[in-house]
Parts: sequence; C-alpha cells; structure tokens
Amino acid sequence: MKDKKVVYIILAVIAIIAAIVIAVMGLNVGLKYSTHKQVQIYIGKEFNNDDIVTLVKEVIGNKEVMVQKVETYEEIVSISVKSISDEEVEHLVTKINDKYDIDNTVDDVSVEEVTKLRLRNIIRPYILPVAISFVIVLVYAGIRFRKIEILEVLAKIAGFNIFAQLVYLCILAITRLPINILTVPTALTIYVVVTLVVINYFETRQDRIRAEEKKK
Repeated sequence: MKDKKVVYIILAVIAIIAAIVIAVMGLNVGLKYSTHKQVQIYIGKEFNNDDIVTLVKEVIGNKEVMVQKVETYEEIVSISVKSISDEEVEHLVTKINDKYDIDNTVDDVSVEEVTKLRLRNIIRPYILPVAISFVIVLVYAGIRFRKIEILEVLAKIAGFNIFAQLVYLCILAITRLPINILTVPTALTIYVVVTLVVINYFETRQDRIRAEEKKK
C-alpha cells in the first residue's frame, strides 16, 4: 500500500512539473513544425545532403538544420534553419558555388519564412483512423470478454491508454524532446502496445474464470 502511495505521489509531482513547463515554456516544437527560414538553391548537379549540412554549419554555426533534395532530378537543395541573415545567405551561396563550381548569386536564391504548424494540424490526420480503431477494439473486447464486467473492460482499455499518453506528454514536456515526425508514430506505438497488454491481461483473467467454472 505504501509503495502505491509513493508511486502516486511521484506521478503527481511529474504531472505538476510537466504542467508548469507547458504553461511557461510550451512544448519544444522541432524545426520542421516551428517558424523557420527555408532557403532553396539550384545546384544543377548531383550533391550530397551531408556536404550541404557541413557548409551550412560553417556559416550559421551549430544550429539545427534540415537539408533535402527537391524536384524530380534532385538538383535543387532545400535548406531549413531557424534563422539566417542576408549576410549568411550570401556567405552560404559563395561556399556552395566554390564546392560545386557554379556561379549563383543571392538573387538566384529563394528565401522564404515558413510559419509554425499548429500541433492540432499535426495530429488531425490521425484522429479519425485512431478513433475508428479504438471503437473496433472496444467492440471486440466487449464481445470477447463476456465473462468479465463490460464496463470494467472498457474503462481499463480507455483509462490505461489515456494514462499512457499523458505520461508520454509529461516526458516530452520535462525532457524537452522536440515535437517532430517521430512524435505521433511513437504515440501510436504506445497506444498499440498498451492496448495489447490490457487485452492480454483480460485474456489471462478470462481463462482463469473458465478454469474455475470447470472445477465446479
């Protein structure tokens, strides 16, 4: 009993700390989903993303940077950084010109500001599929575990999933892990694992009930 109280207290403290962090600082949104500058430069030949990253870091320092190839023939590089000045853009163009023996000018470079993507827009595509799968799980559990109180089954499946997602949110807030392309897949993985664990628990419990009934 004392051990449970300690666990509850620890969880409550974690929740309070996470709530304070979110209220004061918000979640740590990764570069892809935050307001940033996107620089596009035509290279016109094959290039390596890692080489571009190296050149960018030589210009802007050890800031976060994302580099990807665009267009069908992958001859244009798209560089995403939190911020970059006109002087840094000019310096970067010079370095890329020297590296790939081209003669771009600043006027040939596209620099755009990409606005922050709201978190609800990130999760919106997943809401309906997850809701449908969750309803299917609940219906399956209700039919499968007929020997157990249906409300208990539904409450535990829903409750443990909500609890697990809240714990995940607390971890993201406290550790300042960035919200990026892995965040939602990780949350979905947690959902699947928790659901399977709870269903396995009820499978075992129902087997015990059936075994006890056979003994009578």
